Amino acid sequence: MKKNIITLVSCFFISTGVLLAQETPKTLLNGSLSSSQIGFMISPGFQATQLGSDPAGYFLVKGGLVFNDKLTLGAFYGQVLDPLDQARGFASRLDSYQAGGLIEYTLHASNLFHFSFPISFGVNEIEFEDEGDNWNNEESKFLFIEPAAQIEVNLHTHARLFAGVGYRIMGGTIQQAPDLPVVENQPTFTAGLKFGLFRANSSK
Repeated sequence: MKKNIITLVSCFFISTGVLLAQETPKTLLNGSLSSSQIGFMISPGFQATQLGSDPAGYFLVKGGLVFNDKLTLGAFYGQVLDPLDQARGFASRLDSYQAGGLIEYTLHASNLFHFSFPISFGVNEIEFEDEGDNWNNEESKFLFIEPAAQIEVNLHTHARLFAGVGYRIMGGTIQQAPDLPVVENQPTFTAGLKFGLFRANSSK
């Protein structure tokens, strides 16, 4: 009886080991990742949104590592292009920047037209800038996350044009100045270019 139990247990573990050895897990990057599948990109662009009750435009720069021309991990920085004049007094204007991390997934990047789905997350700061005083400005800082959907077109092996829409969701408040407007959830429109070596083996 004991021999039968030992035999059955041994068969179970052997068969389980064989099955596990034969099973290849499906991953986001479709297999093992080699250096030839890792590239990089840099992306200048423009983003239109709203600050308080006023429209605002940001100059954006994104950059990161690209894995298998599908997954991008990187960072971004954006600076408002034309600080907004406010009814707060002479030479007072509303300035803003945004910065943080970036995760982006691209579908069928080899197609002429394809889609990408970036998620940005980070900090949005707004402040009053008065002429002659660059140190004691009131400022507010907010956390945010911004999912988006973009359409891209391949202009060249190393260049792509993109445009898309997103929605900025404001999170926790790090700092809130009493005279500054509260930044609320807002839709965004972003357009720009991507330059890079999206795969190391795409240089030919």
